[in-house]
Amino acid sequence: MSSARYAVRHHYRYVYTGPISDVKQRLIMIPPDRHADQLLVSFDLDVRGTAGQVAIDWQIDRFGNRVCLVEAERADHALDFEARFTVRREATPNPPARAFEAGLSFTALTASDARIQAAALDIAARAVTGPERAELAHAWAAGSIAYQVGVTGTQTPASMALHLGRGVCQDYAHILLSLLRTLGIPGRYVSGHLLGEGPPHAWVEVLLGTEVVAYDPTHHRRVGLNYITVATGRDFADVTSTSGVFSGTATGKLHWSKQAAVLAEVAEAAA
Repeated sequence: MSSARYAVRHHYRYVYTGPISDVKQRLIMIPPDRHADQLLVSFDLDVRGTAGQVAIDWQIDRFGNRVCLVEAERADHALDFEARFTVRREATPNPPARAFEAGLSFTALTASDARIQAAALDIAARAVTGPERAELAHAWAAGSIAYQVGVTGTQTPASMALHLGRGVCQDYAHILLSLLRTLGIPGRYVSGHLLGEGPPHAWVEVLLGTEVVAYDPTHHRRVGLNYITVATGRDFADVTSTSGVFSGTATGKLHWSKQAAVLAEVAEAAA
Protein backbone atom coordinates (compact mmCIF):
# COMPACT_ATOMS: atom_id res chain seq x y z
CA MET A 1 0.00 0.00 0.00
CA SER A 2 1.12 3.59 -0.61
CA SER A 3 -0.91 5.34 2.11
CA ALA A 4 -2.86 4.50 5.26
CA ARG A 5 -5.09 6.27 7.77
CA TYR A 6 -5.10 5.30 11.45
CA ALA A 7 -7.25 6.08 14.49
CA VAL A 8 -5.55 5.89 17.89
CA ARG A 9 -7.00 6.02 21.40
CA HIS A 10 -4.46 6.26 24.24
CA HIS A 11 -5.64 6.40 27.85
CA TYR A 12 -3.74 6.98 31.11
CA ARG A 13 -5.53 6.67 34.46
CA TYR A 14 -3.95 7.58 37.79
CA VAL A 15 -5.73 6.15 40.85
CA TYR A 16 -4.83 7.67 44.23
CA THR A 17 -5.23 6.39 47.78
CA GLY A 18 -6.66 9.76 48.85
CA PRO A 19 -7.31 13.33 47.71
CA ILE A 20 -4.45 15.26 46.10
CA SER A 21 -3.98 18.94 45.28
CA ASP A 22 -1.88 21.31 43.18
CA VAL A 23 -1.65 18.85 40.29
CA LYS A 24 0.81 19.63 37.49
CA GLN A 25 0.91 17.11 34.63
CA ARG A 26 2.94 17.12 31.40
CA LEU A 27 1.57 15.04 28.53
CA ILE A 28 3.04 14.13 25.14
CA MET A 29 0.24 12.03 23.68
CA ILE A 30 -0.72 13.84 20.46
CA PRO A 31 1.58 13.96 17.38
CA PRO A 32 2.68 17.23 15.76
CA ASP A 33 0.72 18.51 12.76
CA ARG A 34 3.24 16.86 10.44
CA HIS A 35 6.15 14.52 10.89
CA ALA A 36 7.88 13.46 7.67
CA ASP A 37 5.22 11.53 5.72
CA GLN A 38 2.71 11.54 8.61
CA LEU A 39 -0.10 14.13 8.72
CA LEU A 40 -2.28 14.73 11.77
CA VAL A 41 -5.90 14.78 10.57
CA SER A 42 -7.75 15.41 13.87
CA PHE A 43 -7.28 15.09 17.63
CA ASP A 44 -8.80 15.72 21.04
CA LEU A 45 -7.73 15.20 24.64
CA ASP A 46 -10.11 14.60 27.56
CA VAL A 47 -9.05 15.37 31.13
CA ARG A 48 -11.38 13.86 33.75
CA GLY A 49 -11.45 13.60 37.53
CA THR A 50 -10.30 17.11 38.39
CA ALA A 51 -12.04 19.40 40.90
CA GLY A 52 -11.81 23.15 41.25
CA GLN A 53 -9.95 25.27 38.75
CA VAL A 54 -8.28 23.59 35.77
CA ALA A 55 -5.86 25.12 33.24
CA ILE A 56 -4.74 23.44 30.02
CA ASP A 57 -1.89 24.91 27.97
CA TRP A 58 -0.66 23.52 24.63
CA GLN A 59 2.98 24.13 23.71
CA ILE A 60 5.58 23.02 21.15
CA ASP A 61 8.91 21.95 22.66
CA ARG A 62 12.41 22.36 21.20
CA PHE A 63 12.07 19.11 19.23
CA GLY A 64 8.78 20.08 17.60
CA ASN A 65 6.67 17.85 19.85
CA ARG A 66 3.13 18.79 20.91
CA VAL A 67 3.09 19.12 24.71
CA CYS A 68 0.00 19.56 26.90
CA LEU A 69 0.47 21.08 30.36
CA VAL A 70 -2.41 20.43 32.77
CA GLU A 71 -2.78 22.20 36.12
CA ALA A 72 -5.64 21.24 38.44
CA GLU A 73 -6.60 22.53 41.86
CA ARG A 74 -7.31 19.03 43.17
CA ALA A 75 -8.48 15.48 42.45
CA ASP A 76 -10.44 13.35 44.88
CA HIS A 77 -9.73 9.81 43.68
CA ALA A 78 -8.47 9.45 40.09
CA LEU A 79 -7.29 11.39 37.05
CA ASP A 80 -7.90 10.31 33.48
CA PHE A 81 -6.07 11.56 30.39
CA GLU A 82 -7.51 10.18 27.17
CA ALA A 83 -6.07 11.15 23.80
CA ARG A 84 -7.75 10.35 20.49
CA PHE A 85 -6.26 11.23 17.13
CA THR A 86 -6.31 10.30 13.48
CA VAL A 87 -3.25 10.38 11.23
CA ARG A 88 -2.50 9.67 7.59
CA ARG A 89 0.80 8.23 6.38
CA GLU A 90 2.12 8.32 2.84
CA ALA A 91 4.85 6.17 1.29
CA THR A 92 7.28 9.06 0.79
CA PRO A 93 10.83 7.92 -0.09
CA ASN A 94 12.72 10.92 1.31
CA PRO A 95 10.90 12.53 4.26
CA PRO A 96 12.38 15.88 5.33
CA ALA A 97 14.64 16.02 8.38
CA ARG A 98 13.30 17.80 11.47
CA ALA A 99 14.93 18.59 14.80
CA PHE A 100 18.17 16.68 14.19
CA GLU A 101 20.31 19.38 15.78
CA ALA A 102 20.89 17.19 18.86
CA GLY A 103 21.32 13.95 16.94
CA LEU A 104 25.00 13.60 17.82
CA SER A 105 24.73 14.57 21.49
CA PHE A 106 25.27 11.84 24.06
CA THR A 107 22.89 11.83 27.03
CA ALA A 108 22.82 9.99 30.35
CA LEU A 109 20.73 7.27 28.71
CA THR A 110 22.86 6.97 25.55
CA ALA A 111 26.38 7.39 26.93
CA SER A 112 28.94 5.16 25.23
CA ASP A 113 30.99 2.49 27.01
CA ALA A 114 33.89 0.19 26.11
CA ARG A 115 31.65 -2.40 24.46
CA ILE A 116 29.87 0.16 22.28
CA GLN A 117 33.17 1.82 21.37
CA ALA A 118 34.64 -1.55 20.34
CA ALA A 119 31.58 -2.23 18.17
CA ALA A 120 31.94 1.20 16.56
CA LEU A 121 35.60 0.56 15.74
CA ASP A 122 34.71 -2.79 14.17
CA ILE A 123 31.91 -1.26 12.08
CA ALA A 124 34.12 1.63 10.96
CA ALA A 125 36.75 -0.86 9.81
CA ARG A 126 34.21 -2.94 7.86
CA ALA A 127 32.19 -0.17 6.18
CA VAL A 128 33.01 3.19 4.66
CA THR A 129 29.71 4.91 3.87
CA GLY A 130 27.16 6.23 6.35
CA PRO A 131 24.32 4.00 5.09
CA GLU A 132 26.51 0.88 5.34
CA ARG A 133 27.60 1.78 8.86
CA ALA A 134 24.02 2.53 9.91
CA GLU A 135 22.85 -0.88 8.67
CA LEU A 136 25.64 -2.64 10.59
CA ALA A 137 24.90 -0.59 13.71
CA HIS A 138 21.24 -1.51 13.46
CA ALA A 139 22.07 -5.20 13.15
CA TRP A 140 24.48 -5.04 16.11
CA ALA A 141 21.95 -3.27 18.35
CA ALA A 142 19.20 -5.71 17.37
CA GLY A 143 21.32 -8.65 18.48
CA SER A 144 22.94 -7.03 21.50
CA ILE A 145 20.28 -7.95 24.09
CA ALA A 146 17.30 -10.28 24.43
CA TYR A 147 13.78 -8.92 24.77
CA GLN A 148 12.43 -9.26 28.31
CA VAL A 149 9.98 -7.11 30.23
CA GLY A 150 10.70 -6.14 33.85
CA VAL A 151 14.51 -6.25 33.84
CA THR A 152 15.12 -2.60 32.94
CA GLY A 153 13.24 0.66 33.50
CA THR A 154 12.79 3.95 31.69
CA GLN A 155 15.90 5.34 33.42
CA THR A 156 18.19 2.43 32.53
CA PRO A 157 21.18 3.61 30.42
CA ALA A 158 22.19 1.77 27.27
CA SER A 159 25.37 0.48 28.91
CA MET A 160 23.42 -1.08 31.80
CA ALA A 161 20.96 -2.77 29.44
CA LEU A 162 23.95 -4.24 27.61
CA HIS A 163 25.42 -5.43 30.90
CA LEU A 164 22.13 -7.06 31.90
CA GLY A 165 21.68 -8.56 28.44
CA ARG A 166 17.92 -7.95 28.59
CA GLY A 167 15.56 -5.09 27.88
CA VAL A 168 12.63 -3.68 25.94
CA CYS A 169 12.13 -1.29 23.05
CA GLN A 170 13.56 1.82 24.70
CA ASP A 171 16.72 -0.11 25.58
CA TYR A 172 17.20 -1.29 21.99
CA ALA A 173 16.69 2.31 20.83
CA HIS A 174 19.16 3.73 23.38
CA ILE A 175 21.80 1.14 22.44
CA LEU A 176 21.44 1.93 18.75
CA LEU A 177 21.58 5.68 19.38
CA SER A 178 24.71 5.30 21.49
CA LEU A 179 26.42 3.29 18.76
CA LEU A 180 25.34 5.68 16.00
CA ARG A 181 26.57 8.72 17.94
CA THR A 182 29.89 6.98 18.62
CA LEU A 183 30.17 6.50 14.84
CA GLY A 184 29.34 10.18 14.25
CA ILE A 185 25.97 9.41 12.63
CA PRO A 186 23.07 11.63 13.78
CA GLY A 187 20.11 9.75 15.22
CA ARG A 188 17.04 10.52 17.30
CA TYR A 189 14.71 8.58 19.56
CA VAL A 190 11.14 8.10 18.34
CA SER A 191 8.17 7.35 20.55
CA GLY A 192 4.89 6.20 19.08
CA HIS A 193 2.66 3.25 18.35
CA LEU A 194 3.10 0.07 16.35
CA LEU A 195 -0.09 -1.46 15.03
CA GLY A 196 -0.75 -4.81 16.66
CA GLU A 197 1.30 -4.16 19.81
CA GLY A 198 -0.08 -3.17 23.22
CA PRO A 199 2.18 -0.58 24.87
CA PRO A 200 3.68 2.45 23.13
CA HIS A 201 6.75 1.58 21.07
CA ALA A 202 10.18 3.13 20.47
CA TRP A 203 12.47 3.15 17.45
CA VAL A 204 15.21 5.29 15.89
CA GLU A 205 15.45 7.72 12.98
CA VAL A 206 18.86 8.18 11.37
CA LEU A 207 19.96 11.13 9.25
CA LEU A 208 21.97 9.87 6.25
CA GLY A 209 22.83 12.89 4.11
CA THR A 210 19.46 14.46 3.36
CA GLU A 211 17.48 11.24 3.88
CA VAL A 212 15.92 10.04 7.11
CA VAL A 213 15.91 6.27 7.57
CA ALA A 214 13.89 4.75 10.43
CA TYR A 215 15.04 1.52 12.10
CA ASP A 216 13.25 -0.65 14.64
CA PRO A 217 16.06 -2.56 16.41
CA THR A 218 13.57 -4.37 18.67
CA HIS A 219 12.22 -6.21 15.62
CA HIS A 220 15.38 -5.80 13.48
CA ARG A 221 13.63 -4.17 10.51
CA ARG A 222 12.98 -0.88 8.75
CA VAL A 223 9.96 1.08 9.95
CA GLY A 224 6.89 0.78 7.73
CA LEU A 225 3.56 2.54 7.34
CA ASN A 226 2.17 0.71 10.37
CA TYR A 227 4.29 2.84 12.72
CA ILE A 228 2.68 5.98 14.12
CA THR A 229 5.03 8.69 15.42
CA VAL A 230 4.02 10.75 18.46
CA ALA A 231 7.28 12.45 19.47
CA THR A 232 11.04 12.60 18.88
CA GLY A 233 13.99 13.55 21.06
CA ARG A 234 17.49 12.65 22.16
CA ASP A 235 16.26 9.74 24.29
CA PHE A 236 13.24 8.51 26.27
CA ALA A 237 13.49 11.36 28.79
CA ASP A 238 12.63 13.92 26.09
CA VAL A 239 9.44 12.17 24.99
CA THR A 240 7.90 10.76 28.20
CA SER A 241 4.17 10.41 27.55
CA THR A 242 3.05 11.41 31.05
CA SER A 243 4.86 12.93 34.00
CA GLY A 244 3.93 15.27 36.81
CA VAL A 245 3.79 16.23 40.46
CA PHE A 246 1.13 16.87 43.08
CA SER A 247 0.78 17.81 46.77
CA GLY A 248 -0.56 15.45 49.41
CA THR A 249 0.25 12.25 51.27
CA ALA A 250 -1.61 9.92 48.90
CA THR A 251 0.14 7.47 46.63
CA GLY A 252 -0.85 6.86 43.02
CA LYS A 253 -0.92 3.93 40.62
CA LEU A 254 -0.84 4.29 36.86
CA HIS A 255 -3.04 2.26 34.51
CA TRP A 256 -3.02 2.56 30.74
CA SER A 257 -4.76 1.27 27.65
CA LYS A 258 -4.32 1.79 23.91
CA GLN A 259 -6.25 1.07 20.76
CA ALA A 260 -4.87 1.65 17.27
CA ALA A 261 -6.84 0.70 14.18
CA VAL A 262 -6.52 1.06 10.43
CA LEU A 263 -9.29 3.27 9.02
CA ALA A 264 -8.28 2.95 5.37
CA GLU A 265 -5.49 1.68 3.12
CA VAL A 266 -4.86 2.87 -0.41
CA ALA A 267 -2.75 0.74 -2.77
CA GLU A 268 -0.56 2.34 -5.38
CA ALA A 269 -2.17 2.16 -8.83
CA ALA A 270 -0.60 -0.30 -11.26
CA ALA A 271 1.45 1.18 -14.05
